[in-house]
Amino acid sequence: MSRIERKILFAIGLTVFLTLGGSIFFAQGALREVYRVGVNERFGQELVHGVEARRGQLVALRESSEQVADAIGWAVEAEVSEKDSRRALEALLVELLDRYPDVKSVRVVEGDRLYAAASREPEPNGDALRATIRSRDATARGKKLRVEVEVVVPEMYFQRLQEAGEVADVYSRLQRESASVSDVYVWVFGVLVFLVIVVAFLIGAIASRRVTRRVTVLAEATRRVGAGDLTVSLPTGATDEVTELTQAFNDMVRDLRDSRTRIEYLQKIGAWQDFARRLAHEIKNPLTPIQLAAQEMDETYTGEDEGYREKLEHARAIIEEEVATLRRLVGEFSAFAKLPRADLSPADLCELIQSIQDSVPAILEDIGVDGPAPVEVRVSCATRPMHVRMDPMMLRRGFDNILRNAIQAVYRAKPTGGGQVLLRAYSVENSAFIEVLDNGPGIARENWDRVFDPYYTTKVEGTGLGLAIVKKVVLEHGGEVSLDDAPEGGARFRIRLPLIGSS
Repeated sequence: MSRIERKILFAIGLTVFLTLGGSIFFAQGALREVYRVGVNERFGQELVHGVEARRGQLVALRESSEQVADAIGWAVEAEVSEKDSRRALEALLVELLDRYPDVKSVRVVEGDRLYAAASREPEPNGDALRATIRSRDATARGKKLRVEVEVVVPEMYFQRLQEAGEVADVYSRLQRESASVSDVYVWVFGVLVFLVIVVAFLIGAIASRRVTRRVTVLAEATRRVGAGDLTVSLPTGATDEVTELTQAFNDMVRDLRDSRTRIEYLQKIGAWQDFARRLAHEIKNPLTPIQLAAQEMDETYTGEDEGYREKLEHARAIIEEEVATLRRLVGEFSAFAKLPRADLSPADLCELIQSIQDSVPAILEDIGVDGPAPVEVRVSCATRPMHVRMDPMMLRRGFDNILRNAIQAVYRAKPTGGGQVLLRAYSVENSAFIEVLDNGPGIARENWDRVFDPYYTTKVEGTGLGLAIVKKVVLEHGGEVSLDDAPEGGARFRIRLPLIGSS
């Protein structure tokens, strides 16, 4: 399974899992609520019985407290009738408290005056108590007494009755509204499940969007390339097949861009070659008649005027010199026009570099460099061997043109010595590099893009064809040539050629 398939399946699985998990979660909550409430008929009957039982328990407690109050009232009345003694009555009250544990206090009041009283604190058992007072009237020995009995009952009986009543009320309400409640549960559950599905869909869409967005961008970039835009470059960052496809697309666009640039330049060179061919033909034809006419004028003059003869000889010399210059230019134009296409075959680049080393003295002499060593020229090949597909004669001509330009520039800047020119070759990965560096004045940065154009030159005597030939030769070898500043302060020309076996 590919990486992109795993990502898509992960997005689908995440969506399904979230939807199913959310549904189970909410369904579980609804079922728990149903089981917790227990809306069924038997449960309701038990709730009613429980409420009645707790209410009956409280009624029994109240009747018991009434009976206790009656018993204490009768006992007080009997005691007062038999003995009219407060001390004896208080002793009786204490005895009654011990007899009835739910009684907290007993007070005997005569009119507004307290006649006798006894009280005690019930034994604590951790439960809250609720006190109620039961009053009884008693008459003895002509006295009208009021017996107040304070009875305590645990608070929990009242709370349990209240709680049971509340539960019974809730149940009754649920039973009455069971249909509407079930509808509400269905709607709430449906809405929650819908929300879970929406959220899961959004998360799945976001996860899958990360993949489909790059495919969409790649498709749009392909349409732009099909429309002729070769400046397209897509970012790469992930580690899946789409990234590999994007990288291959970028490489393809770069190769197309380089190929179009190469083709456009070669087409331009072809047009300039055709122009040079016609120009050389148009200039070459009248040169011979002009030279013959000048010679004939000088040789056929038979007059005695020496001044006029000197003018004829001077004019003839100028005409012959300019004709020679034009013939040289015509020769360069013709050579440029007849420049053949490179015939490539495998060869060792280092052998070609070594042959240039052997021809350096002849180049210096041809340029007219004076002195024993006014310009130091060094040639080196760091990697041996370096096999490339090349046309040795054409490639040597390109190297020779760059080397000549460098030597001339250094010699003009340092005619008294100190000039250095270095031609070196080395390889990096699948490419061979040839560099020509000098410590001359260099080339202005604004002219870097123009130096390879035909007929562009900064030299008075130059034709501007040397570097154009260099670029044509390099492009036909499937390579690249560039210009920048050399560390030594001058110019650096760098040529890259693909090694045999490189992609």
